[in-house]
Amino acid sequence: MPSRLIRPFTGRATYRRWVHLILGAVLAVPYLAVAGLVLGPLLGPEIGPGLPPVVVGIAQGAFVVLAVVATGLLPATRSLSGAAAKALLGLPETSTAVTWPDRWRTVCWLVVHLVLGSGVGLLTLIVPPFILVLLADPLVHLPPELTGIPLYRAFGIGQWWAPLGGAGLIVAGFYLVAAVAAALARLAPALLGPSEHERLRRQVEELSDRNRIASELHDSVGHVLNVVALQASAANRVLDSDPAFAREALAVIADSTRTALADLDRALGSLRSSTSDDPGLADLDGLVRATELAGLAVRLEVRGDPSQVPPQVGRETYRAVREGLSNALRHAGRAEAAVRITIDSGALELEITNPLGSTSTPGHGLGLSGIKCRAKALGGHAEGAAHGDDWRLHVRLPW
Repeated sequence: MPSRLIRPFTGRATYRRWVHLILGAVLAVPYLAVAGLVLGPLLGPEIGPGLPPVVVGIAQGAFVVLAVVATGLLPATRSLSGAAAKALLGLPETSTAVTWPDRWRTVCWLVVHLVLGSGVGLLTLIVPPFILVLLADPLVHLPPELTGIPLYRAFGIGQWWAPLGGAGLIVAGFYLVAAVAAALARLAPALLGPSEHERLRRQVEELSDRNRIASELHDSVGHVLNVVALQASAANRVLDSDPAFAREALAVIADSTRTALADLDRALGSLRSSTSDDPGLADLDGLVRATELAGLAVRLEVRGDPSQVPPQVGRETYRAVREGLSNALRHAGRAEAAVRITIDSGALELEITNPLGSTSTPGHGLGLSGIKCRAKALGGHAEGAAHGDDWRLHVRLPW
């Protein structure tokens, strides 16, 4: 409890928030200056037609309101206000002025900030000299013009307890600033933070990132683990009879493991923030060689010019081929898979065919569903189904 009582004096948040309120007072100065020093003389008797003071006051007030509203509607105002609130008020997250409701929330924030800031700024200028007079009253002789002011007399000027009145004003001032600043800090998330729509959009993006990582790990690491398992089994069978093949299989296991670690680091570390290092069509030959060393013969056929394929389509094609060959390793065993890529004007067709096999390993269905989702995101489609004794995966990716 005592710590809460002295927190307004010792907490850094009080002083940071105080600076934020003073910033609001500073921002209000240009509006008030233009209204008082420019608009007033233009409408008053000094320069203008000499309108009644009431009319001039209404015009000045209307100008200030319209100018503040126009400033608040600017997208940059929300960004700057959010940055200041984040640094000085501890606002956890901000949002950009994407929609008109966001802009009107910025207007409300700007009005509150300028009004409260102007009040606190005015008190910050006026009250400290007043407090100094009360504290110095017992030590110096003050002129009667000063001691006769009713406000000073109300706080004990000329009495022995005048310094106590000054100390009380210091305490009250700190508590007042702390209360106003705390209210402003509580209001900031509602006016400067993301809207419900934006929060929902961010949640959807976060879930999409998680699903993308899960799909990436399933595709890359799952394929590598299949290769490692088959190579380890083959090396164990021929370790004594064919040491050279066993050493080659162990080398493939080492390379595949390093590839899996790199994919894992990229997926978890960058959340796919950059895809420039992801494999594409140019890396298919290496994927085919690694798959063949695992025991699955692969016939790769590419028709068309790969250079005209956009990088994103090339990356998704590589991932689809990797998933298709991984499934073939699991289900077809030591058989043959045919990979046919046809590049036409504005589209890429991928077809992977492999025997169904007599046994299968149960999976979670992430691979094919991931291929379908990614193909749909690019405006294409993917389909996998059994055709007789073969399994056929067909993917079309336009651009």
